[in-house]
Amino acid sequence: MTTPAYQQFTDLMKRGAPGEAIDFADRQCLLPGANKPFWLTRKAAALNSKGKFADARASAEEALVLDPKNGWALVVRGEALAGEGRIDESLADFEEAALMPKTALRGRKGIAECLSKLGQWDRLLSLLPQWDLPELDAFPWRVKALAGLERTGEAIGVCREWLKRAPDNPPALWELTKLEVAVEGIDAVRERMQRLAKIPSRPPIYAEIYASLCRQSGIADAAVRQYEKLSARTGDPRIARKQAFALAKAGREREAIPVMEELLRLDPRDMYIHSAFIAACKRVGDLERAWKFYHELVALHPDEKTLYGRINRIRKSIENAEPREADEDR
Repeated sequence: MTTPAYQQFTDLMKRGAPGEAIDFADRQCLLPGANKPFWLTRKAAALNSKGKFADARASAEEALVLDPKNGWALVVRGEALAGEGRIDESLADFEEAALMPKTALRGRKGIAECLSKLGQWDRLLSLLPQWDLPELDAFPWRVKALAGLERTGEAIGVCREWLKRAPDNPPALWELTKLEVAVEGIDAVRERMQRLAKIPSRPPIYAEIYASLCRQSGIADAAVRQYEKLSARTGDPRIARKQAFALAKAGREREAIPVMEELLRLDPRDMYIHSAFIAACKRVGDLERAWKFYHELVALHPDEKTLYGRINRIRKSIENAEPREADEDR
């Protein structure tokens, strides 16, 4: 049964406030009679979500000292170790967690992720039947393993079987497209996907894949048009993100900049959009806009400490640019 405290923690995580969730878990640990291993584990999960993997590992290890058989602490330590690039150690934690009933499924998923990173495809293929996973959960790992072993024809066959069980499934379509490009070449696959994307009854994923193939082929304007249509059709920030990158790649930075600003208002932690936004402002010679925008963003997200560093760096860039402009005038 979910307690009010755990519900509050979950709500903080769902609304994208992991810093507040960490503080909340810390306070719960200090309460009389607190289930400290549980809250240390929740704290570790929140730290992982912020990319603070060393701190997350330390919190999970503290939980494991108090409760060595805490499967969820093993899982979050495994995630932290993977984030640090310590895949062999991460694998050991997931293997132990997979032996415990409550964490068996998550442990197996962690094992699959680690074996994928290690390129141990044969072992992954041998484990999948032993795990007796639901068919739809096993398909992605079978495809990855077969592709990793360069058994491309078999991987394509599994993708098609996957799509029979789950028509129009986006991960299956992405995997199939990647494999078909390797066999047929990008031009043939792009032309076929263009025809599929034009069918009104097809879901947006076909147009999204077609746009991606256009971008990969260097047909930037076609990619931009597709992303613009998709963004208007779906209102999906993920599509708007791709649209922004496509606009920037097409040299249409002034159109990309406002899209990036809106995305950063929604998610001020997106490091890739931050980098692309500042680079676009530099290319159009409008760092002043970035300076003003980041002050607005700080007002919206005052707890996002990284924004203050960005403001300082932009200020220095503006100051350093001024003498050069004065020299050119002379």
